[in-house]
Amino acid sequence: MAKKEGKKKPIFDKVGLVFRSPIRADIMKEISHNVQKPQEIADKFEIPKQNINYHIQALKKGGLIKTHTEEREEMPSERGVRINGKSESGKFKVSYGVELTKNGKNIVNQFIDPLYEKENEKEKIKNKKKEEE
Repeated sequence: MAKKEGKKKPIFDKVGLVFRSPIRADIMKEISHNVQKPQEIADKFEIPKQNINYHIQALKKGGLIKTHTEEREEMPSERGVRINGKSESGKFKVSYGVELTKNGKNIVNQFIDPLYEKENEKEKIKNKKKEEE
């Protein structure tokens, strides 16, 4: 019987991309709550921004995160915001920070959130035991 050549399902490739480094899973968990700039993520995890950018680029290539874009009435004044011109309605097109794509949200919901829940439960049990001692 001939061996059937099958492609890996794309979701497994994407999950593998995330779990090559725990930092990537942490980044995805962190931005699942709101858009964040790479510097904010680097500061939170106390990791050099260059390292965070490396992982962000890998996650972008994998289609799991993207640069957040929006339109604003006024010219942005904060650092780290790129102005990409004006829309037909006259609003400023700006991009900043990173957010999850649809695939990224699916991976967080299916794989990352459950892992963090288990870790949080373990941490609660440890803390409870310490309190009882």
